[in-house]
Amino acid sequence: MKINRYLIALFLLMIPAPSYAKSGVPFNPITDIHWGEIDLTVEGPCICIKKWKVKIGIVVSYWEPFLLIDTVSESNYSPMLGVSVGPDILPGMNQSSDTANVNESTFAQAHGFLLPLFPFICNRWDYGAWWSEFDPTWQSDELSAIITPEAGLYANKAMQMACMADAAAVNIGWPLDVMPWCVGSGGSAYPMTGHVDNDNIVQANSTVAARLIYKMNRMFMICDPSPKCGCTYTPVWIKSHYKLHTARPDIRDTYPIGKSAKFYDSFLNPPFMGAMGSNDEFLWVVYRKQRCCTCCE
Repeated sequence: MKINRYLIALFLLMIPAPSYAKSGVPFNPITDIHWGEIDLTVEGPCICIKKWKVKIGIVVSYWEPFLLIDTVSESNYSPMLGVSVGPDILPGMNQSSDTANVNESTFAQAHGFLLPLFPFICNRWDYGAWWSEFDPTWQSDELSAIITPEAGLYANKAMQMACMADAAAVNIGWPLDVMPWCVGSGGSAYPMTGHVDNDNIVQANSTVAARLIYKMNRMFMICDPSPKCGCTYTPVWIKSHYKLHTARPDIRDTYPIGKSAKFYDSFLNPPFMGAMGSNDEFLWVVYRKQRCCTCCE
């Protein structure tokens, strides 16, 4: 009987363990973008004068799906691509199975992909990419002060308690642009790193995505619309100009920056695999408010 038990144990050890390698469905712009959110509106006529020429156009406004953001626990994994593009050399504390996370904090790497879907309408050309694994300031709260020297002004209880007003406002649909240091229910926009003092995986990753939007504004990689033509760089972001939704591990409705995850995280991040990708690995589709005169060059 002992021999049989040993043989059974040996047989079980020889069975290959199931693979939990990260994987998912690659991003599909046709099915993964909420096209109804674009809400193209014609506001009226406008005039452009250039080199003694007068052109007539129309003022249009719309929400442009212009940016995809990965926020991931496994470095170099991209939910947008559905595969890893390199080794996991900078692991974070972003896994719902991470029982060693005694500080109730989350860390995520982030990747930004600016998409030229509608450059021809408002003549926007602020497109590119960002990969946080190559950004030392994303890994260190101290190094992040290089590009956010003002962060110390908000590192006190009074300023953080004030974010409760932003959280209340954003959850009824109106983020407070006068409080750029707040990310609604997600807490603080600082430090501008992947470290968030929140062990709610979905909420923390939403905050990481918001911080990357802010950082790309700070780095002059993206811009806000000017009153009529061109774009204005805003190193201090205007939160109400952006909204987003998850596309991985599953697709949810669109909401403003900082909305409480309680409104959309039900069954979003189950163990091991979500409906369209590995759990704890998120893809966010970001929309920005655009407004311009169509005769601008």
